[in-house]
Amino acid sequence: MLFLKSRSLGAPTRIPQSTSDLLSRAEAFRNVLADAKKTPPSEFGWYPYHTMVSLQHLAPVLKKHFGTFERGLLSGPLLDAGCGDGDLAFFFASLGVDVTAADNPPTNYNWMTGVRALRERLKLPVRIEELDLDSQFVLPSSPYGVALLLGTLYHLKNPFYVLETLAKNSRYCVLSTRIAAVTPSKTKIEKEPVAYLLDDREANDDSSNYWIFSPQGLLRLAKRTGWRVIGHTLTASKKRPSPADPEADSRMFLFLRSQLRSSPATIRLSEGWTEISAQQWAWTLKNFVIEADSHDVTPPSRFRLEFIIPPVVASCSPVTIRCKVNGKSTCKQVYKGHGHQVFESELPGRINPRKSMRFEFSVEHSFRPQLPDTRDLGIIVPFRGKIQGISEPIGFWLD
Repeated sequence: MLFLKSRSLGAPTRIPQSTSDLLSRAEAFRNVLADAKKTPPSEFGWYPYHTMVSLQHLAPVLKKHFGTFERGLLSGPLLDAGCGDGDLAFFFASLGVDVTAADNPPTNYNWMTGVRALRERLKLPVRIEELDLDSQFVLPSSPYGVALLLGTLYHLKNPFYVLETLAKNSRYCVLSTRIAAVTPSKTKIEKEPVAYLLDDREANDDSSNYWIFSPQGLLRLAKRTGWRVIGHTLTASKKRPSPADPEADSRMFLFLRSQLRSSPATIRLSEGWTEISAQQWAWTLKNFVIEADSHDVTPPSRFRLEFIIPPVVASCSPVTIRCKVNGKSTCKQVYKGHGHQVFESELPGRINPRKSMRFEFSVEHSFRPQLPDTRDLGIIVPFRGKIQGISEPIGFWLD
């Protein structure tokens, strides 16, 4: 029997109860920041842009999904990657959230003297880390409940690597970046999953600007790097969004859920499993069981099982999978192809997630293994003994 046990998470104590409450507290904190910034941190001055306004841009998404955002804040520390002077990092620290603020001194506006000065002046317990996102970096103090990546993505040479690394180390992400609907030559790209590579100092006379994605390109990037888009919104611009025109600067804000990181739990493979192969996957039988004990501070509401249908199985018949949780039916899903697949469902009502959950899966198809193998084989499940995104693919996932 295989198992993985992970620690319980502590919860912050002053989390806002609604989007309006969040915005009200943010407005009050802006006054606190203004007092703390009366004296420059160094000869470089303060970061010149108002990062707190990001919360106002996010408001349409947060109003629809505030419960999920609150769940993210409760599920672990917050990482502010590319923090600037750390305005948002210190705001969330003022709410009782455990926060790490990270940036790269050579590309930070004031060589990170601003974020260090604010920590001293505000007396808030924010960890400050020097982190070059354009390197093969290792995130400090992970895992995280929420990662902020605001106004940073288009400054990165390798956004794919950064987003994938965050997906493996954070359950939720709030991302913003500049987008484009047309190229400088007016080629329409709004509906295509593409990106425009800026020339040196083409935008804002800044050589650190690289990739400007189309809206569909950004959504495709999120999907391919291991994220599910919960919600997104766009800011307005005077002209149709383009990569370099300062009057055509539109930002896209995304609220994302990692598909590479489960909520913390103990997972046990019970009946119906064959041996784990050297390639770190296992056949199930037609009826197999996964048992789970959640250790999350907020109870899970969904589950998913990632699995593989071999071509030899798919060639015989469609594959039908059903699941019961503690004896209560969830749904039936039918698969007609081969390769990587996902079974995903809401947990049934009246399930107590504070107690052990027993997931009973049943598989229907026409494949029969050749003799001398007489086992009633079901599907193949990748499983590396981890459910928290440290390695992938993940076999079983709770949210």
